[in-house]
Amino acid sequence: MASSMLVVGSLILDMVVRSSKIPAPGENICGASFAMVAGGKGANQAVASHRLGNMVSLLGRVGDDYFGEMLISEVESAGVDASLVRRTRSHSTGVALIVVEESSGLNTIVVDPGANMALEPDDLDILAKFPAPDVALFQLEAPIGFVIEAARRCSSMGARTVLDAGPPRGATPEVLEGFDVVSPNRFELADITGMSVDTLEQAGAAALQLVDAGVGTVVVKMGPEGALAATADGCWHFSPFDIEPVDATAAGDAFTAALATAMCEGMTLEQSVAFANAAGALAVTRAGALPSMPSRAEVVKLFSSREVSCSAL
Repeated sequence: MASSMLVVGSLILDMVVRSSKIPAPGENICGASFAMVAGGKGANQAVASHRLGNMVSLLGRVGDDYFGEMLISEVESAGVDASLVRRTRSHSTGVALIVVEESSGLNTIVVDPGANMALEPDDLDILAKFPAPDVALFQLEAPIGFVIEAARRCSSMGARTVLDAGPPRGATPEVLEGFDVVSPNRFELADITGMSVDTLEQAGAAALQLVDAGVGTVVVKMGPEGALAATADGCWHFSPFDIEPVDATAAGDAFTAALATAMCEGMTLEQSVAFANAAGALAVTRAGALPSMPSRAEVVKLFSSREVSCSAL
Protein backbone atom coordinates (compact mmCIF):
# COMPACT_ATOMS: atom_id res chain seq x y z
CA MET A 1 0.00 0.00 0.00
CA ALA A 2 1.32 3.46 -0.93
CA SER A 3 2.49 5.68 1.91
CA SER A 4 0.94 9.09 2.44
CA MET A 5 3.42 11.94 2.49
CA LEU A 6 3.03 15.62 3.30
CA VAL A 7 5.76 17.87 1.90
CA VAL A 8 5.93 21.27 3.56
CA GLY A 9 8.19 23.53 1.58
CA SER A 10 9.16 25.75 -1.27
CA LEU A 11 8.04 26.27 -4.84
CA ILE A 12 10.58 28.12 -6.97
CA LEU A 13 10.92 28.77 -10.68
CA ASP A 14 14.42 27.75 -11.79
CA MET A 15 16.05 29.84 -14.53
CA VAL A 16 18.85 27.63 -15.79
CA VAL A 17 21.79 28.55 -18.04
CA ARG A 18 24.17 25.82 -19.18
CA SER A 19 27.72 26.96 -19.92
CA SER A 20 31.22 25.68 -20.57
CA LYS A 21 32.25 26.66 -17.06
CA ILE A 22 31.00 28.46 -13.97
CA PRO A 23 32.14 32.08 -14.29
CA ALA A 24 34.42 33.69 -11.74
CA PRO A 25 33.31 36.94 -10.06
CA GLY A 26 33.25 39.70 -12.68
CA GLU A 27 33.69 37.25 -15.57
CA ASN A 28 31.26 37.41 -18.51
CA ILE A 29 30.90 34.25 -20.59
CA CYS A 30 28.43 32.99 -23.21
CA GLY A 31 25.92 30.36 -22.17
CA ALA A 32 25.01 27.34 -24.29
CA SER A 33 21.27 27.18 -23.49
CA PHE A 34 18.53 28.59 -21.26
CA ALA A 35 15.40 27.06 -19.74
CA MET A 36 12.75 27.92 -17.15
CA VAL A 37 11.96 24.85 -15.07
CA ALA A 38 9.64 24.27 -12.12
CA GLY A 39 11.62 23.67 -8.95
CA GLY A 40 12.10 24.59 -5.32
CA LYS A 41 13.13 21.96 -2.79
CA GLY A 42 9.53 21.42 -1.69
CA ALA A 43 8.15 20.96 -5.19
CA ASN A 44 11.12 18.81 -6.23
CA GLN A 45 10.75 16.50 -3.26
CA ALA A 46 6.98 16.30 -3.65
CA VAL A 47 7.27 15.22 -7.30
CA ALA A 48 10.15 12.86 -6.50
CA SER A 49 8.12 11.28 -3.69
CA HIS A 50 5.13 10.78 -5.97
CA ARG A 51 7.27 9.13 -8.65
CA LEU A 52 8.58 6.80 -5.95
CA GLY A 53 5.03 5.58 -5.31
CA ASN A 54 3.72 7.78 -2.51
CA MET A 55 0.43 9.67 -2.24
CA VAL A 56 1.77 13.23 -1.87
CA SER A 57 0.34 16.60 -0.84
CA LEU A 58 2.36 19.82 -0.97
CA LEU A 59 1.87 22.75 1.42
CA GLY A 60 3.50 26.06 0.45
CA ARG A 61 3.08 29.56 -0.99
CA VAL A 62 3.52 31.23 -4.36
CA GLY A 63 2.91 34.76 -5.57
CA ASP A 64 -0.30 35.80 -7.29
CA ASP A 65 1.52 35.91 -10.63
CA TYR A 66 2.28 33.97 -13.80
CA PHE A 67 5.22 32.10 -12.29
CA GLY A 68 3.03 30.94 -9.41
CA GLU A 69 0.37 29.61 -11.76
CA MET A 70 3.06 27.86 -13.78
CA LEU A 71 4.49 26.13 -10.72
CA ILE A 72 1.14 24.92 -9.42
CA SER A 73 0.23 23.61 -12.86
CA GLU A 74 3.54 21.73 -13.17
CA VAL A 75 3.22 20.15 -9.73
CA GLU A 76 -0.37 19.07 -10.32
CA SER A 77 0.51 17.70 -13.75
CA ALA A 78 3.13 15.54 -12.04
CA GLY A 79 0.44 13.96 -9.84
CA VAL A 80 0.92 15.93 -6.61
CA ASP A 81 -2.02 17.36 -4.66
CA ALA A 82 -1.37 21.15 -4.59
CA SER A 83 -4.61 22.15 -2.85
CA LEU A 84 -2.62 23.26 0.21
CA VAL A 85 -0.53 25.75 -1.81
CA ARG A 86 -1.69 29.32 -1.11
CA ARG A 87 -1.25 32.39 -3.32
CA THR A 88 -0.19 35.74 -1.87
CA ARG A 89 -0.13 39.24 -3.35
CA SER A 90 2.42 40.54 -0.84
CA HIS A 91 5.35 38.61 -2.35
CA SER A 92 6.34 37.46 -5.82
CA THR A 93 6.88 33.79 -6.57
CA GLY A 94 10.33 32.52 -5.62
CA VAL A 95 12.96 32.26 -8.35
CA ALA A 96 16.41 30.71 -8.64
CA LEU A 97 19.22 31.69 -11.01
CA ILE A 98 21.27 28.59 -11.83
CA VAL A 99 24.45 28.14 -13.86
CA VAL A 100 25.33 24.54 -14.79
CA GLU A 101 28.83 23.60 -15.95
CA GLU A 102 28.33 21.24 -18.89
CA SER A 103 31.46 19.12 -18.44
CA SER A 104 30.89 18.24 -14.77
CA GLY A 105 27.22 18.89 -14.06
CA LEU A 106 28.22 21.07 -11.10
CA ASN A 107 26.20 24.21 -10.51
CA THR A 108 25.93 27.51 -8.67
CA ILE A 109 22.55 28.75 -7.45
CA VAL A 110 21.26 32.11 -6.25
CA VAL A 111 17.73 32.01 -4.84
CA ASP A 112 15.20 34.76 -4.17
CA PRO A 113 12.71 32.78 -2.03
CA GLY A 114 9.93 35.35 -2.47
CA ALA A 115 6.55 34.03 -1.28
CA ASN A 116 8.19 31.04 0.40
CA MET A 117 9.43 33.35 3.16
CA ALA A 118 5.85 34.56 3.74
CA LEU A 119 4.85 31.17 5.14
CA GLU A 120 3.54 31.55 8.70
CA PRO A 121 1.94 29.35 11.38
CA ASP A 122 -1.58 30.30 10.23
CA ASP A 123 -0.85 28.41 7.00
CA LEU A 124 -0.70 25.25 9.10
CA ASP A 125 -4.20 25.51 10.57
CA ILE A 126 -5.62 23.57 7.63
CA LEU A 127 -3.70 20.51 8.87
CA ALA A 128 -6.35 20.09 11.59
CA LYS A 129 -8.71 18.95 8.81
CA PHE A 130 -6.04 16.99 6.94
CA PRO A 131 -5.61 13.19 7.23
CA ALA A 132 -2.50 12.33 9.25
CA PRO A 133 0.36 11.49 6.85
CA ASP A 134 2.77 8.62 7.39
CA VAL A 135 5.74 10.94 6.90
CA ALA A 136 6.23 14.71 6.71
CA LEU A 137 9.14 16.09 4.71
CA PHE A 138 10.60 19.57 5.26
CA GLN A 139 13.36 21.87 3.95
CA LEU A 140 14.77 25.23 5.04
CA GLU A 141 13.69 27.37 2.05
CA ALA A 142 11.10 28.82 4.44
CA PRO A 143 11.30 30.67 7.79
CA ILE A 144 12.97 28.40 10.35
CA GLY A 145 10.35 29.15 12.99
CA PHE A 146 7.62 28.08 10.58
CA VAL A 147 9.43 24.84 9.73
CA ILE A 148 9.91 23.97 13.41
CA GLU A 149 6.23 24.62 14.18
CA ALA A 150 5.14 22.63 11.12
CA ALA A 151 7.27 19.68 12.23
CA ARG A 152 5.85 19.89 15.75
CA ARG A 153 2.28 19.75 14.46
CA CYS A 154 3.01 16.92 12.06
CA SER A 155 4.76 14.95 14.79
CA SER A 156 1.72 15.40 17.04
CA MET A 157 -0.36 13.88 14.22
CA GLY A 158 1.85 10.79 14.36
CA ALA A 159 3.93 11.50 11.26
CA ARG A 160 7.61 10.70 11.03
CA THR A 161 9.48 13.96 10.39
CA VAL A 162 12.34 14.22 7.90
CA LEU A 163 14.30 17.44 7.30
CA ASP A 164 16.42 18.23 4.28
CA ALA A 165 18.66 20.71 6.07
CA GLY A 166 19.27 23.07 3.19
CA PRO A 167 19.89 25.88 2.87
CA PRO A 168 20.97 26.18 6.55
CA ARG A 169 19.91 29.87 7.08
CA GLY A 170 21.57 29.99 10.49
CA ALA A 171 20.19 26.66 11.72
CA THR A 172 22.00 25.18 14.72
CA PRO A 173 22.20 21.61 16.03
CA GLU A 174 19.78 22.56 18.81
CA VAL A 175 17.19 23.80 16.28
CA LEU A 176 17.20 20.45 14.51
CA GLU A 177 16.75 18.18 17.53
CA GLY A 178 12.98 17.83 17.08
CA PHE A 179 13.27 15.94 13.77
CA ASP A 180 13.42 12.17 13.46
CA VAL A 181 15.79 12.32 10.47
CA VAL A 182 17.98 15.20 9.30
CA SER A 183 19.77 15.11 5.93
CA PRO A 184 22.18 17.95 5.06
CA ASN A 185 24.80 17.90 2.34
CA ARG A 186 28.40 18.19 3.46
CA PHE A 187 28.52 21.99 3.06
CA GLU A 188 25.28 22.45 5.00
CA LEU A 189 26.65 20.14 7.69
CA ALA A 190 29.73 22.34 8.03
CA ASP A 191 27.55 25.47 8.25
CA ILE A 192 25.27 23.99 10.91
CA THR A 193 27.99 22.51 13.12
CA GLY A 194 30.83 24.96 12.50
CA MET A 195 33.11 21.98 11.95
CA SER A 196 35.43 21.15 9.06
CA VAL A 197 34.16 18.42 6.71
CA ASP A 198 37.09 18.16 4.29
CA THR A 199 37.47 14.41 4.87
CA LEU A 200 35.01 11.58 5.42
CA GLU A 201 36.21 11.24 8.98
CA GLN A 202 35.62 14.94 9.68
CA ALA A 203 32.17 14.79 8.12
CA GLY A 204 31.39 11.76 10.26
CA ALA A 205 32.43 13.60 13.41
CA ALA A 206 30.22 16.56 12.45
CA ALA A 207 27.26 14.25 11.81
CA LEU A 208 27.73 12.65 15.22
CA GLN A 209 27.59 16.11 16.77
CA LEU A 210 24.03 16.43 15.45
CA VAL A 211 23.22 13.02 16.92
CA ASP A 212 24.60 14.20 20.26
CA ALA A 213 22.36 17.28 19.98
CA GLY A 214 19.28 15.06 19.83
CA VAL A 215 18.73 14.11 16.19
CA GLY A 216 17.90 10.41 15.94
CA THR A 217 19.37 9.76 12.49
CA VAL A 218 21.65 11.96 10.37
CA VAL A 219 22.23 11.15 6.70
CA VAL A 220 24.77 13.32 4.89
CA LYS A 221 24.74 13.75 1.12
CA MET A 222 28.40 13.64 0.09
CA GLY A 223 28.03 14.15 -3.69
CA PRO A 224 30.68 12.21 -5.64
CA GLU A 225 31.73 10.50 -2.39
CA GLY A 226 28.32 8.92 -1.76
CA ALA A 227 26.69 9.36 1.64
CA LEU A 228 27.22 9.05 5.38
CA ALA A 229 24.77 7.86 8.01
CA ALA A 230 25.11 8.48 11.74
CA THR A 231 23.11 7.33 14.76
CA ALA A 232 23.86 6.78 18.42
CA ASP A 233 25.34 3.42 17.36
CA GLY A 234 28.02 4.91 15.10
CA CYS A 235 28.74 6.32 11.64
CA TRP A 236 28.97 4.59 8.25
CA HIS A 237 30.05 5.52 4.72
CA PHE A 238 28.14 4.40 1.62
CA SER A 239 29.95 4.49 -1.71
CA PRO A 240 28.29 6.22 -4.69
CA PHE A 241 26.87 4.63 -7.82
CA ASP A 242 28.96 5.02 -10.96
CA ILE A 243 27.13 7.42 -13.31
CA GLU A 244 27.90 9.99 -16.03
CA PRO A 245 27.05 13.42 -14.54
CA VAL A 246 24.94 15.89 -16.49
CA ASP A 247 23.37 18.27 -13.97
CA ALA A 248 23.50 18.06 -10.17
CA THR A 249 20.47 20.37 -9.74
CA ALA A 250 17.92 18.79 -7.36
CA ALA A 251 19.90 15.56 -6.94
CA GLY A 252 19.80 16.14 -3.19
CA ASP A 253 16.01 16.47 -3.37
CA ALA A 254 15.69 13.10 -5.12
CA PHE A 255 17.99 11.64 -2.46
CA THR A 256 15.96 12.95 0.49
CA ALA A 257 12.62 11.96 -1.03
CA ALA A 258 13.92 8.42 -1.59
CA LEU A 259 15.40 8.29 1.92
CA ALA A 260 12.06 9.28 3.46
CA THR A 261 10.21 6.81 1.24
CA ALA A 262 12.48 3.89 2.08
CA MET A 263 12.45 4.52 5.82
CA CYS A 264 8.67 4.91 5.79
CA GLU A 265 8.37 1.55 4.02
CA GLY A 266 10.39 -0.16 6.73
CA MET A 267 13.71 -0.61 4.94
CA THR A 268 16.75 -0.81 7.20
CA LEU A 269 18.97 2.26 7.54
CA GLU A 270 21.55 0.64 5.26
CA GLN A 271 18.95 -0.14 2.59
CA SER A 272 17.37 3.31 2.91
CA VAL A 273 20.65 5.17 2.37
CA ALA A 274 21.59 2.97 -0.59
CA PHE A 275 18.11 3.48 -2.10
CA ALA A 276 18.53 7.25 -1.65
CA ASN A 277 22.01 7.11 -3.20
CA ALA A 278 20.51 5.44 -6.27
CA ALA A 279 17.80 8.11 -6.62
CA GLY A 280 20.30 10.94 -6.26
CA ALA A 281 22.64 9.36 -8.80
CA LEU A 282 19.87 9.02 -11.38
CA ALA A 283 18.86 12.67 -10.93
CA VAL A 284 22.42 13.75 -11.78
CA THR A 285 22.17 12.05 -15.18
CA ARG A 286 19.46 14.48 -16.39
CA ALA A 287 19.10 18.23 -16.76
CA GLY A 288 16.69 20.33 -14.72
CA ALA A 289 14.96 19.96 -11.38
CA LEU A 290 11.48 18.41 -11.64
CA PRO A 291 12.28 16.71 -14.98
CA SER A 292 15.25 14.90 -13.43
CA MET A 293 13.31 13.19 -10.62
CA PRO A 294 13.52 9.41 -11.29
CA SER A 295 10.71 6.86 -11.27
CA ARG A 296 10.36 4.05 -8.75
CA ALA A 297 11.24 1.43 -11.36
CA GLU A 298 14.44 3.27 -12.31
CA VAL A 299 15.58 3.62 -8.70
CA VAL A 300 14.80 -0.01 -7.87
CA LYS A 301 16.75 -1.19 -10.93
CA LEU A 302 19.89 0.77 -9.99
CA PHE A 303 19.50 -0.01 -6.28
CA SER A 304 19.27 -3.73 -7.08
CA SER A 305 22.32 -3.70 -9.36
CA ARG A 306 24.68 -4.32 -6.45
CA GLU A 307 24.63 -5.52 -2.87
CA VAL A 308 24.07 -2.98 -0.12
CA SER A 309 27.33 -2.39 1.69
CA CYS A 310 28.85 0.24 3.94
CA SER A 311 31.99 0.75 5.98
CA ALA A 312 32.22 2.01 9.54
CA LEU A 313 34.14 5.24 10.15
